[in-house]
Amino acid sequence: MKIPIICCVLLLAAPLALGASPFEVTATASRQDGQPVVQLALKIPAQHFIYVEHLKMSAAAAQLTPLQPAAPKKIHDKFTDEDKEVYGADTLLTYRVTPPAAQLEVQVEFQGCNDSMCFFPEKKTFSLAWAAQPAPTTAPPAADHARLAAAPADPATGWTAEADRFAVAATAAGYLDREKFLAFLDGAGGPAGQSGTAEVFSWGLVLLFLLGGFLLNLTPCVLPMIPVNLAIIGAGARSGSPRRGFLLGATYGLGMALAYGALGLVVVLTGAKFGALNASPWFNAIIAAVFVVMALAMFDVFHVDLSRFQGNLGAPDAKRRGTFGLAFTMGIVAALLAGACVAPVVFSVLLLAGKMYAQGQPLGLLLPFVLGLGMALPWPVAGAGLAFLPKPGGWMNKVKQAFGVLILVLAAYYGYMAYGLFRPPAGGGNTPAAEFARQLAAARAAGKPVFIDFWATWCKNCHAMDATTFKDPAVVQRLAAFVVIKYQAEKPNEEPAKSILDRYGAVGLPTYSVLRLKP
Repeated sequence: MKIPIICCVLLLAAPLALGASPFEVTATASRQDGQPVVQLALKIPAQHFIYVEHLKMSAAAAQLTPLQPAAPKKIHDKFTDEDKEVYGADTLLTYRVTPPAAQLEVQVEFQGCNDSMCFFPEKKTFSLAWAAQPAPTTAPPAADHARLAAAPADPATGWTAEADRFAVAATAAGYLDREKFLAFLDGAGGPAGQSGTAEVFSWGLVLLFLLGGFLLNLTPCVLPMIPVNLAIIGAGARSGSPRRGFLLGATYGLGMALAYGALGLVVVLTGAKFGALNASPWFNAIIAAVFVVMALAMFDVFHVDLSRFQGNLGAPDAKRRGTFGLAFTMGIVAALLAGACVAPVVFSVLLLAGKMYAQGQPLGLLLPFVLGLGMALPWPVAGAGLAFLPKPGGWMNKVKQAFGVLILVLAAYYGYMAYGLFRPPAGGGNTPAAEFARQLAAARAAGKPVFIDFWATWCKNCHAMDATTFKDPAVVQRLAAFVVIKYQAEKPNEEPAKSILDRYGAVGLPTYSVLRLKP
């Protein structure tokens, strides 16, 4: 039985091609002249627009009437060959609620396009609540000023107002043992608004990241794939010559390096959430299935035909171009598959790169590429050097079966992750904005600093922190001086988690932030 490997590659790439909606639409409860209103915020990227005729907001228990609607613009719509009214930039719309309500569920329907395509119609539901309108009073006596200053904000919309009262003192990410975590808290002890010592880009840092990337090849997500990937790209004995094997290995390594370099640019410059792909149950299920297929091939249950990619190895160079393209593509795929093992390291590198960029050091954007380059270092040597190994014998079958066992373990891990993600999380989805606002308000009223632990059920290092570092007596004692907020970001690219994670510069989980009240 022959299994075309290219089908597996395409299957893995499928989730990456499905982008999220480019439009951000949010509805919030507010008041205008003492009356409840709904404010609809449309965030529209450049060269995109939302049709006015397809924008509808409704509520079953009330009538929503537009107040001073924003003026749309007219365009000639090439999709319908008619003139249409659209919103082509960020827009805020306000609707009066009749009759007034304390709570309301509203539905928003809309559809948008860009210059080349139209997106699917979307529908969003928002549960809104209005706090009771306080009775008018005279100015409070001086004794009441402190009490009013400590009063919590409107829980439905107040998290940003509460967050503005705090300054970020320090941020860290990934698994931290007892010593590193306590050092992180020590570094956050400076004045509010400072983030500690500025990071400086140096050649020593480059060498450190190169070495770290090189050592990542020894992780269990990368090591078992070495013989499989070398066979697919046609390196080693299949390459025809050490020189050609070296070039194939270098091309493969270049794909890995560029994958991490591009990831760094996307995350730092756009604020995307690295690790959101690993939060997809379908992605984990597909990876588990592919690893099972690879493991069965290692046990010779069936034959994986790799020769079709190497059919022209003896032909002139002009007929070998496809092999280098395959090597580059497999390098990118391998970088994505290594995510389960290298994610903590990559999270830390992305956090450092973002911090440097924010401090006016654009060279920090090169650090993720340097990490990928370190992972790529052994591959040119492996591609050329394997041509000098002894001929395969019985010992190679033992090695192959050992790799098969490791790949099955990885398949079980990804399958378990997919199973857990398909089930609704025990603690719900994302922590509601109202609860986050309430916790910040409580910290403000107590006059304490805040420690935020951003976590999710699919984050293995989050569970490791709960089982080790956060149970350490010294850590428990130190955290007693903080208001600890455990913010669950089960779906990091959905609201309200997306806005809250963006606010604190979190690019992966776990992430920790220390906040201090502003003077």
